[in-house]
Amino acid sequence: MRKAIGYLITRTWMFCLLWTLASCSREAAEDPDVPSGGEATLNIGFKIPTRAAAEGYEDGKTDENYIDIAGGNYRIYFFDKDNKFIAGFDPSGFISADGSDYRQYNVLGKAPDALVEHSSFKMVVLANWPKYPEDSDVNVTLKAGETTIADICNADWALYDCLTDGNETNTASVALDPDAGRLMPFYGVHEYNDVTFKPGVATILSEPVTLLRAMTKVEVILQTDDYFDLSFSSLKINRYNAKGYCAPKDVFHQNEYDHNGSWQDDYTRTLHLVGDQNDSGVKELSFRCVRRWDEGGKRYEKWTAYLPEYQNIGAGDAYSSIKARFDNVQAEPYTIYFANYDNSGQADNSNGNRLNIERNNIYRFTVTVRDRKLMVNVQEWKYAYDNNYTFD
Repeated sequence: MRKAIGYLITRTWMFCLLWTLASCSREAAEDPDVPSGGEATLNIGFKIPTRAAAEGYEDGKTDENYIDIAGGNYRIYFFDKDNKFIAGFDPSGFISADGSDYRQYNVLGKAPDALVEHSSFKMVVLANWPKYPEDSDVNVTLKAGETTIADICNADWALYDCLTDGNETNTASVALDPDAGRLMPFYGVHEYNDVTFKPGVATILSEPVTLLRAMTKVEVILQTDDYFDLSFSSLKINRYNAKGYCAPKDVFHQNEYDHNGSWQDDYTRTLHLVGDQNDSGVKELSFRCVRRWDEGGKRYEKWTAYLPEYQNIGAGDAYSSIKARFDNVQAEPYTIYFANYDNSGQADNSNGNRLNIERNNIYRFTVTVRDRKLMVNVQEWKYAYDNNYTFD
């Protein structure tokens, strides 16, 4: 996750890497597990980050990293350099490298015959999508030399629904829950060049496919003195999009979103909105309280919601904001803006100063009480976080 320092709102980029172990000829080595028969094979391993270490980023939680491997909820496709479909990859088996944690997998399978003919190609990984081309209610055939990456990313079936309880009058935010099938969709692409497939040799690519999460996470933390009896009675997003695309817009190469952890450059900031616009009309989505605790003489509570992307910049009065109400306080709701705040806790909510709600981000607001006034501020972080990956 990436966090933005210098705003009274911290925005934290979240990302996980799907490691694809497959190889250029100079890195190829004989593998005793390669099936006999002299066929070229492709070994793929992918892993979810488990810890953080460097400045500007933060780990996702387990459910934010989870990929439903056991349920076959993923697809791996190969495309040529012109973004046209070559073939799909159907692994022959998985090995879970860390038991029940489901964060690290090694995959073995035969390289598609059509891929072996290519020394340069792109690998596209989809994970936790609600639908895929071959599903009965989609029934789309990917055609070699015709279907493009854009065709998949922009398809009507490449959408996910906002996590809600389905109640139209008082809609509540619902947590990610793999057991209930509520999953974070992922997308990633990487181009490989000068690859040679050799009979009887496992092909191993050393570079990863970086996966982007489709949702954003909004987190509001209330901080008060432990003697001060104040708590949120409700938090609601005012205006949100009911659907989002599982894939980002026009991302067909790793260089368009992955810059080796360069915080200012990493990841896509182009929104991918259904119909290229926000939903019309006002609707509210309630946050969930996920934790309350006391620490260092302070009392805290944390509320979260997961959202599709939303365009605040240029939205006029139809911008998204957060409405906070407090227990035992009879007043109009306190508004938290997706915008820059100054050191006094005041937001500049002018149109050009707002923040879009972008995929793969955390928007973290800390609400404190100063001199009996509510303030939105950001604490100076003692620790910065990054997804730091270790591979066996």
